[in-house]
Amino acid sequence: MPDLIGQTLGRYLLVELLGEGGMAAVYRARDTQLQRDVAIKVILPQHQHSEKFLKRFEREARSMAGLNHPNIIRVLDYGKQGGVIYLVLEYLPGGTLKDRMRQPIPWGEAARLIIPIAQALAYMHHRDIIHRDIKPANILFDERGQPMLSDFGIAKMLDDESSTELTGTGMGVGTPAYMAPEQGLGITDFRVDIYALGMVFYEMITAHRPYVADTPMSIMLKKMNEPLTPPSQLVRGLPREVDATILHALASDPNQRYQSMEAFIKALRSLAPEETARPPAPAPKLPIACLGIGAATILALLCMLGGFFLLKDVRFPAFSPPSSTLAPTSSATFAPTLTFTPESTSTPKPTATSAPTATSAPVYVREINPADGAGMILIPQGDFTMGSDEKTDPYFWGAEKPIHRVYLKAFYIYVTEVTNVMYQACVDAKACRRPELPRSRQRKSYFGNTQFSTYPVLYVTWQDAANYCKWAKARLPSEAEWEKSARGEDARLFPWGNNGDDAIGRAAFRHGDTEAVGSYPEGASPYGILDMAGNALEWVNDNYAIEYYKQSPLENPLGPDFGTRKGIRGGSWSSLVDGLRTSARASLKPDEAVDTVGFRCALDAP
Repeated sequence: MPDLIGQTLGRYLLVELLGEGGMAAVYRARDTQLQRDVAIKVILPQHQHSEKFLKRFEREARSMAGLNHPNIIRVLDYGKQGGVIYLVLEYLPGGTLKDRMRQPIPWGEAARLIIPIAQALAYMHHRDIIHRDIKPANILFDERGQPMLSDFGIAKMLDDESSTELTGTGMGVGTPAYMAPEQGLGITDFRVDIYALGMVFYEMITAHRPYVADTPMSIMLKKMNEPLTPPSQLVRGLPREVDATILHALASDPNQRYQSMEAFIKALRSLAPEETARPPAPAPKLPIACLGIGAATILALLCMLGGFFLLKDVRFPAFSPPSSTLAPTSSATFAPTLTFTPESTSTPKPTATSAPTATSAPVYVREINPADGAGMILIPQGDFTMGSDEKTDPYFWGAEKPIHRVYLKAFYIYVTEVTNVMYQACVDAKACRRPELPRSRQRKSYFGNTQFSTYPVLYVTWQDAANYCKWAKARLPSEAEWEKSARGEDARLFPWGNNGDDAIGRAAFRHGDTEAVGSYPEGASPYGILDMAGNALEWVNDNYAIEYYKQSPLENPLGPDFGTRKGIRGGSWSSLVDGLRTSARASLKPDEAVDTVGFRCALDAP
């Protein structure tokens, strides 16, 4: 790999080599346009040997750039210059989980650290994307100590290349210490990520890898043939529930594991009760890029070395994963053959560089507000239908008439609500006052408690919300902007569609209190905005008037000029289904602060 320090790729000046593995080199770079540090992952030349790979790279980069989850590292850009292919990502200075695993981590703290990663994986699995290479080096920490998952799509690109070319180097791409037994044979579905995360959890609390050998294939053979040492034999006093959770996740038979990441999350949450919360360990000060450096280890073809015969009599029942696109198409017998390797056919996610076509999803630009690090989506200019009435909406309230078409200029809106940790930064900067109460409905300790750092801030007045957005060089959205972001251009009743009685509607944050932002990715709006139906109601900028729609301007409405109340939108964890609708309007006095109301910000588009 040639020395690229001091050179530019696009608008990015490469400043420092942070590391190099078998698949890519990672640099710290300076975005000369936005004047911020980013990480550049340069794919090594040996992985760029086919036009098919180049097309696959572009497809996967677009897919990764369209991801919207608070615990997935953001892909900001990608490109090719002079034969160099690269990804541009967030630069995270907080180090990796691998850096923190020099000694055992208390099991409760370990569970709390990996729950956000499990939530990120659940989000991906619902989009038919499997990570395939979960390991401590691919779990990083931002400057606030929040865990972030990296390297989505990279392992898949290399796996596709090796399995297509059949170079003899292997069928499975990943890191053997964390790979599921079946993954070494090229048999991959969502459950390989459950196994890998379980192995990370095991190592976190024991500081020990249960399978060690001289070669990758030897490790995989041990996993297939040797029993797992229970972690309680390595950690004195480890609760029986922790043992059971880990052994369940690490079953060699994939049908004996948790059958969804959500089930694993539920078990992990039972190990991390709120009353035993303790803050995460301090992040190392070593700067590191947002992607793990460890090279994906390519296994030798087990079929060429006799590995198939070790499993020839093992039979596993058929499995139906969350999406039928990943279901095995052969018989229920676990007979490893080259024809049993179903590949994910996930639809590429939109980015700023692709254009909408008649057969592809619309393109929405994902950006980051450099003032507070918030992810935001560009909502395009154009018309949308605002409001509802008795004829179109069975849950109609009365303050939403008449239905009318509204034109809005383009704007950005935050992907999620402003969280406790984001608001704390504003408080620390003395630009915001602390919430009126530091609690939530059921939690005496909420704001300032690191366990709830990614939960929406509560007990903020309208002025508190406006002050934060001003500090973040943004503003509160208007009612019209909020509604368009939630319902899109097809006048849907809920962000996910028109059925308020389906599983999404029933689950939408009605659990007696708030949840971490982004917990229900399946409820995203048409633009990919999260949490617009539940969790917390949200302040908007407008004064509120019940009759306003009757005289509202049809272009960029900003609400009445005067009023004693301010609008709130979106429903909360306490709302019934009618309050979760995209058109539902409500209000509060601007000096009121309650445990059901938070906010998100918006920005004018350039």
